[in-house]
Amino acid sequence: MQFLSVANVTKKFGGVTALNDVSFDINEGEVHGLVGENGCGKSTLMKIIAGVESRDRGSLTIKNQSIQRFTAMDAVKQGIGIIYQDLSLFPNLSVLENIYISQMLNDRKSLVRSSAYKDNVVKIIAQLGIHLDLDATVDELPIAKQQLVAIARALVNQSKLIILDEPTTAPTRSEINNLFAILRQLKQQGIAFIFISHKLNELLEICDRVTVMRDGKVIDCQPTEKLTSGDIENLMLGYALTFETRASSATDDVLLSVRHLSKRNSFQDVSFELRKGEVLGIAGLLGAGRTELAMALFGVEPAQSGEIYLHGKPVTINSIHAAVKHGIAYVPEDRLAQGLIMEQSIAANAAICTLDHYLTPMRLLNSQKMRDTVEDLLKGMQVKYGSQDQPIRMLSGGNQQKVVLAKWLAMRPQVFILDSPTVGIDVGAKNYIY
Repeated sequence: MQFLSVANVTKKFGGVTALNDVSFDINEGEVHGLVGENGCGKSTLMKIIAGVESRDRGSLTIKNQSIQRFTAMDAVKQGIGIIYQDLSLFPNLSVLENIYISQMLNDRKSLVRSSAYKDNVVKIIAQLGIHLDLDATVDELPIAKQQLVAIARALVNQSKLIILDEPTTAPTRSEINNLFAILRQLKQQGIAFIFISHKLNELLEICDRVTVMRDGKVIDCQPTEKLTSGDIENLMLGYALTFETRASSATDDVLLSVRHLSKRNSFQDVSFELRKGEVLGIAGLLGAGRTELAMALFGVEPAQSGEIYLHGKPVTINSIHAAVKHGIAYVPEDRLAQGLIMEQSIAANAAICTLDHYLTPMRLLNSQKMRDTVEDLLKGMQVKYGSQDQPIRMLSGGNQQKVVLAKWLAMRPQVFILDSPTVGIDVGAKNYIY
């Protein structure tokens, strides 16, 4: 039985058409995959379904009932929940408080007691077959547990349709297996899921159908048994994607040398050499110390012992300023919190590392020179945007990541540290970054 349908939906933001005559439907007890390049309109469509954005035209039907005015609270009442990529949890509140908070808001009680909601929360957690410490604050939990908190919150709200935005970006494969087992269990109870992901193999593994979007339009919708990863890539991009093996351009000159670098509870006795023109991969499980090592080399959380050499000369990297001074750049794993200033313009974010280049002899900012340089940077990185003055939060994830890269490339760094640089971006943007 069909749970929800949108038909011929169009949405514009200024002069940009985000959705163009889009139709989409989902059945009860179905996992429906949604895929497309960053900026193709997926997020806008989901926000319309979740009541966060309004549609300019087109229809929305839930359980054969036509819906006119539709807010986020209306969506919750209709049984629609959305779990964003950043999970949108309150890190300083307990697990219990995070799970029942939206239900509490819906009840509009002036006085709230946790005990009034606890029995229902315990029942939901038992139904999921998971263990959560209800008294722990969310910021104490690993990302996989936080994800379960978000799912439990949706179930407490009696959601019949749960939208999952990039749910497998951070968890390990074993944690993803547990998540998929829970989705299959809930699917048997008639709960539907919209599963948004750039990991095509996982779409094929968990979804019943996959809808592909491109440039604000639905290109195709097919059962997963009729699709391959190559088919989806072709539909997404309009061409076949090939990752070519490139010959190494590394020289014999050692650029960066790390010797016996250690930081308590993070990493111990790390040594390696990086040559000019070389791409050095660092791999490990979550919590193995990869990010902590990167942050130490960039001076965010300096190492406690060990030595770092650049061009054979010892250097001290005890701050970000020191790292930048030595020509070291860092693209963090979390671009939203660490890589960008979300309320600032695209231009400001792209120019922030090289502001000194745009100063006049009187130490005033030559804004025209900055805008011209930023324009060249954005074009060179193939960033899709309307105006440099747009807040960068208006860009898709892939285009935001390109701006993060562009701001550092403008500095012409000697050493470029990339921490999971393709997290949450589509195969086309990933290929371009490579």
